[in-house]
Amino acid sequence: MSPPAAIVVGCRWLDRRSELAFVTRSIAGAASRCGLVVVLVPEDPERPGGDGAFDLQGMGPIEALRWPATLQADTTVIVDDLTPEIATLLGQVKPATALYLSPTDGAPVGAWRELPLVGSGHPVDVHVPVNRLAERHRHHGFGFTDYLLVLSDRTGDHAQPPPAAAWLSAAFMDADVVVVEDAVASAWKGRALRGKVSVDTRMDLWRLLAHANACIDLAPGAHIARECIEAMRFGTPIIVPTASGPAALHARATGGATFRDESELLEAAAAFRTEGHRAAAAASARHYADARYGDPAALVRRLGELLDREGRQPWPEPAIH
Repeated sequence: MSPPAAIVVGCRWLDRRSELAFVTRSIAGAASRCGLVVVLVPEDPERPGGDGAFDLQGMGPIEALRWPATLQADTTVIVDDLTPEIATLLGQVKPATALYLSPTDGAPVGAWRELPLVGSGHPVDVHVPVNRLAERHRHHGFGFTDYLLVLSDRTGDHAQPPPAAAWLSAAFMDADVVVVEDAVASAWKGRALRGKVSVDTRMDLWRLLAHANACIDLAPGAHIARECIEAMRFGTPIIVPTASGPAALHARATGGATFRDESELLEAAAAFRTEGHRAAAAASARHYADARYGDPAALVRRLGELLDREGRQPWPEPAIH
């Protein structure tokens, strides 16, 4: 059997709600088109499980990790979250190359380096898929479009909308404000609740993103801001907190907006209610997101080049259907 092209250590792999798990799965999937990929997860090593395209190998519980005895680490190891436990394990097995996506608080050693996901330094730019059918029909639960969509930063059931949504609903009395919180979309107008519908699938969320005037994400993902990218792929401008890392980079690059306080949020939302301003930002957002995150074949090429640079022999470039 050929040695693996890469070994992926997925601390967050099994957390389906984690943005880091989404990113790691995307990278592993692309790398698998370049050669064999082995995925390790912090589970019982005697009970490996199937996971779609991959047969997972366990490393034991996080407090007592151990490297599989039959697996050599003389290849590129890609780690999703460099925790102290993972850093200790890698220090023991001494992989040929170690790349990590998120340096939680584990100390990198020697040539280990962070693999950038957004911004400068040749980022990976993972593939973020959307279904274009979402653009054809609005969400079945609402009879209107061109609303301000607020992705909440709260969990649990609340009688009132998040403060940011309340500000928007009070400032723009004629505007519909839709808040997505805990898999429920609630519609507000003039600070009055008009109704609620469940958001059961990713398609439900995509329909909401596709038919919004703007997407205000109050808690964007810390690694790539996935929902912001999805909104931009539908041509929906984004408004995000100034200190939101990747999301703020996306907004500044596309004519979106960032805000530090209530007044800046309202100013940004008001600008997108102007047709010309919104149209320009929408076109820029769609072009930016599709070019960077819309081509799975491009991600396969980037991963192939990365593995080649890290010392692997290049594999034949696969056909993408």
